[in-house]
Amino acid sequence: MITPAVLLLLCTGVLPVLLDQPQTPVMRTMLRHQLNLASMGNRRYEAPSARVPEETESAMAPEELNLNVVHPKWPKKILGLYILLADDTEKGFGSEANWTPELFDWQQEAANVLFFTFIHPDTMEVPPTFRTLAATRGTGLPGSVPADTVIMFAIGGYAYSIKPNPWHWLVTKEAAEAMAVKVAEWPEKYGCDGIDLDLEEGAGAKKEAGPNMIHFIRKLKELKPDIIISQPVYGFPQVQAETDVINASWDSKGTSANLVDSIGLMVYVGTQALSYVDNYANGGGKWKGFPITASAPKNVILLGAMGQSSSSDIKTLAEESVKQDLLGIMVWYASVKNGFDYAVNWDASTNDDSIKGYKEAMKILKAEK
Repeated sequence: MITPAVLLLLCTGVLPVLLDQPQTPVMRTMLRHQLNLASMGNRRYEAPSARVPEETESAMAPEELNLNVVHPKWPKKILGLYILLADDTEKGFGSEANWTPELFDWQQEAANVLFFTFIHPDTMEVPPTFRTLAATRGTGLPGSVPADTVIMFAIGGYAYSIKPNPWHWLVTKEAAEAMAVKVAEWPEKYGCDGIDLDLEEGAGAKKEAGPNMIHFIRKLKELKPDIIISQPVYGFPQVQAETDVINASWDSKGTSANLVDSIGLMVYVGTQALSYVDNYANGGGKWKGFPITASAPKNVILLGAMGQSSSSDIKTLAEESVKQDLLGIMVWYASVKNGFDYAVNWDASTNDDSIKGYKEAMKILKAEK
């Protein structure tokens, strides 16, 4: 079935144009694969309208609970779950909704990084559910976040990249840096360790978006040097802002500019993410005109996995992460207790074989010293 995400790419002409250009047989195959890949983001792909935050009872932030925020280190090997906590297209679960999310036991066992989804880029306000769940870290309460689990706040997603478009704080350098000042407060105020910049097609195609995102990141790192920043990307580079950020973060020899800390491959079919590692690990060695000029170290690259990947595919991704010294696996997506779902055939939390696979994968990744 052709998803709306694929239809969007077809309508904008991005992939067909690339296929019409001279390419090696391998690259043409990879481009054709890309036509069939689901992008990350809200599975329903509605474009919610910009809105003014409603006045609701807000959850208590860590400081209001008299908790000391201790930030775990970025693991050497990662199994990260995108967990669903806020979506304005889901009735009762919008950005201002105040409900109590809890982790499943398997999520506490199998993941060492949690990506909280999604912060609306129009308001850039942290949802009550983010604050509530983050405040449980290290408490040992049922459904709480383990003490050594890294918390990442994900901004945007597919639907929020289609609308609002543009993101207002990526229109000018001044706006980007002003937003960095606000976001720099999040780790101590709301208990996160970093942010995930899920700026996709739509707002990510704006010419000014990439350069201003770089200004945002640079200012944020200046204000909060230890904040972790992850950048999800398509298997083949297609979103200009994502490409700009990657190219600014490493040079062709792999030297870091201390901007982005990791790259996540949004390729969610079987083990196909492995086929796209070289686009970012060896961008500087590709042909003239290849969008990626950076050559990022392999140990900053995360392999994408569909939530309901088979246990055998999950094992392969974990073993290859160790063998190739990749950073690990990021999973789109998993629902939490009391929460919502997009599609039952994507949700890791509703498939026993997938859950088994993620538990085993974490054992494999943890065994790597």
